[in-house]
Amino acid sequence: MISTPDGVIDVQGRSGALGGPADQARLRELRSNAAVVLVGAGTARSENYGPPSKPGLRIAVVTQSCALDFSSPLFTSGAGMVATTVTAPQVPVDSLRAGDTSVDIAGIIAQLPHGIVHVEGGPQLNAALFAADCVDAINLTVSPRVGGFRGPSLSGAPHALRQFTLASVQTNGNFVFVRYEKI
Repeated sequence: MISTPDGVIDVQGRSGALGGPADQARLRELRSNAAVVLVGAGTARSENYGPPSKPGLRIAVVTQSCALDFSSPLFTSGAGMVATTVTAPQVPVDSLRAGDTSVDIAGIIAQLPHGIVHVEGGPQLNAALFAADCVDAINLTVSPRVGGFRGPSLSGAPHALRQFTLASVQTNGNFVFVRYEKI
């Protein structure tokens, strides 16, 4: 995810204003190593997700309601799939299902293709992943911008305190890319 030094994670519901070419290059690099991208429905909607540029990469959209636009390019391309509960409505695309009344994140992850699951947020999904103890690494971009409306945090806390160790720090232009790994 991306954050400003003062904790802002979006501008009017979108993170794009915080990024730039260096941030987008980093995102493409992270996606290039992924077996699948996991994203919350709110983030997929607000960021207007489309099909990924990496051939064969799937994007799993986590939702309880399944209130998604299945005519959007993400889904019509065949790249989009839904991760939801077993009791959620049927959908016209591939779906993974786990949990009765709320999405069982660990159960969904167990059904995803083997390899790196690249999570692109938002805060509610991040909180669910932390609560299920399913986070092995955190890739955070620190934006050189400051200000704006301070909304939800990166993780939509509360969740149990967990210890990570600094694995790498890189800079590109005025952006700082930090990776923490679970101890």
